[in-house]
Amino acid sequence: MNRKVSKRITRQVKEIIVEWFGTILSEEEASKVTTDNCLEFMPDQTHFYAGRTTYLNAYHPKWISNKIKKMLKSNPALDIETITLRDIQCLHQP
Repeated sequence: MNRKVSKRITRQVKEIIVEWFGTILSEEEASKVTTDNCLEFMPDQTHFYAGRTTYLNAYHPKWISNKIKKMLKSNPALDIETITLRDIQCLHQP
């Protein structure tokens, strides 16, 4: 993956995180979250342990990035900027 695509994915990840915070916070608290400061509200712990296995926390920026990359791998013609939280959630459904 080249640098331009990687930067586009990173920008879209921040937009998805802001959208996700909007669904779990009240309107006044969600209005304080922007793409510039959204990573400050994320927890410091990036992984969790279950049994003897380490998993990446859901809705962590790296987790969202991996989901976007998976979507692009299955459909290369997909525009990165059109991917929304709903698309990520539908992909996450078992």
